[in-house]
Amino acid sequence: MPSDYQLSELHRLLIEELEDFAVFLIDREGRIISWNPGVERFFGFTEEDFVGRNFADIFTPEDRAKGAPAREMEKAAKEGRSDDVRWHLCQDQTRVFVEGVLLRVQNQNREPVGFAKIARAVRQMHAAGSMLATLLERTGDAIYAIDREDRFVFANERMARLLNRDLDNVIGQTREHLLPPDFAAQLRASDEDVIRGGRSRPVEERFPDSGSGERVMLTAKSPWKDTEGRLIGLVAIAQDITERTAYQTERERLLEEIRRSNEALSTFSHVVAHDLRAPLRAVKVYTDLLERHLRAGVDETAREYMAFVKDGADHMEQLIESLLRYAESGEELSLQRVDTNALIENLRNMLAPIIQESGARVLSDPLPEVYADPLRLLQVFQNLIMNAINYCGSEPPRIQISAAVSDTEYRFSLSDNGIGIAPGDRERIFSPLQRLHAKDVPGSGIGLALCRKIIERHGGRIWVESTPGQGSTFLFTLPARTAAEAD
Repeated sequence: MPSDYQLSELHRLLIEELEDFAVFLIDREGRIISWNPGVERFFGFTEEDFVGRNFADIFTPEDRAKGAPAREMEKAAKEGRSDDVRWHLCQDQTRVFVEGVLLRVQNQNREPVGFAKIARAVRQMHAAGSMLATLLERTGDAIYAIDREDRFVFANERMARLLNRDLDNVIGQTREHLLPPDFAAQLRASDEDVIRGGRSRPVEERFPDSGSGERVMLTAKSPWKDTEGRLIGLVAIAQDITERTAYQTERERLLEEIRRSNEALSTFSHVVAHDLRAPLRAVKVYTDLLERHLRAGVDETAREYMAFVKDGADHMEQLIESLLRYAESGEELSLQRVDTNALIENLRNMLAPIIQESGARVLSDPLPEVYADPLRLLQVFQNLIMNAINYCGSEPPRIQISAAVSDTEYRFSLSDNGIGIAPGDRERIFSPLQRLHAKDVPGSGIGLALCRKIIERHGGRIWVESTPGQGSTFLFTLPARTAAEAD
């Protein structure tokens, strides 16, 4: 049996040769009474500088202010040990991140006589391992690794829950042991495909789920190789996209339903427009014939009534045409490159008689090329220009068209010097059949609603800024598409 001297010498040698640890003793008042060379390696203190200091000196000012040294000693005195992972100060006031334990030291009579501090610097690999373990277990993703014998060699808790097993019952098992045949075959096929290809890639796959039938996972898979490049197996991280997939499926269903509804609406609009035009034309024709037939014997009141009938028929025909254009604006767009400058010039020529009659001036800055449906875009500018002419003030209409370009969108503006729009009406004017003025101002109440529908179909937005009596500025945006996106 070794002597007390031999044991004491063995302890001394062990402590002095522990290269990865700083070990020192502390008395009951917190003064350092001994050290090992690891203290100098980690903290930079020589024995002369270190022994006799208060053990709190190696704590950071922040931890000292929070009373951390006293709490550690109290816990160690009460429970026998106090573990911590924190920053400590070195002799040159730099900091080192340390894993440490403060142990209660007792004499032969089991009376506390002080404490022993054992500390190890948390080196990069230790920190990386700790962080990796935390990430593997705390992440919401399922993570696993399979060896070349197709057995699970690693799985985190999320993967075990996905397989509806305890973690201990996953490791060492094959896919076929853990999953129904169809799901196991799907998983094996995608794993083997990744290994054969030798490259990482994402895979969408399904796992059974007792609650909802199955879970849809988007899994990033990669061949697993050792440091010399030899294949070990496969590693995978799987993200649950069940809800996202369900949302996408429902979205596609709704979009298809909307598309069918738009097609039905367009067909219905054409049929209704055709069926209404015929009786309207009959009303107008027979009103003219009746007026000519009774011209000599018709009094002023009868003429006025017949004028009302003709005006009503004209207004109804205009309304039918407007509603038809509104319905057609929901049809599929024909996106192509559009020179907006040329489009505005063509529009000036088309509206030349109206522009001349009203004394309007339609000015434009240099405008960008855009990807849009040219006919629909022409309708937007035509409606906005006609709106500015119809709602002019006492001065001849002056209309200015400008555009600003960013990486994501084109922003067009059309300003006028008209009567303006009250704040409460700025949203209402974009609704179908909403008119703010009497019949003496031309229009069907569809123009601005048509503009909104067309711009929103292009993926943009439209709004108005205005002060009553000081004119209005209509603004709309179009996405900055590339030729490939337009196709």
